[in-house]
Amino acid sequence: MADLLDVNIWLALAIERHPHHEKAVSQWPLFVEPSFCRMTQLAFLRLLGNRTVMGDSVLTARASMKEYRSLIGSGNVAFATEPNGLGSKLEEFAITRKISGGYWSDSYLAAFAIVAGMRLVTFDKGFGSVDGLDSLILSG
Repeated sequence: MADLLDVNIWLALAIERHPHHEKAVSQWPLFVEPSFCRMTQLAFLRLLGNRTVMGDSVLTARASMKEYRSLIGSGNVAFATEPNGLGSKLEEFAITRKISGGYWSDSYLAAFAIVAGMRLVTFDKGFGSVDGLDSLILSG
């Protein structure tokens, strides 16, 4: 079973000054085929270019893509394509879950992991209450 890493894990791994960097790096050996999906890829790229998140270390689009490519090119990281059935699982979540700040992206990641048979790795404790989701929730 592969691991779908939430963007909060990818950022912690990539940014040495991130408050959870050491925790994420120490857990790396526990991850099985750590993977991006399209949503986590785009969120990672977007946040690397966000001055609020990155401060003086904000990256250009080119530098952000270079950072992503270095992760993917390492041979230890995969890109998971959308599994069949994702749309119906996402729709199921849309009509049964309470809407909150990260509602749609969280629903997408949970649905993706469930349908793809992946474990979701995150710092977000909210995923612990999603029925049928195999998750590894790291403490900060």
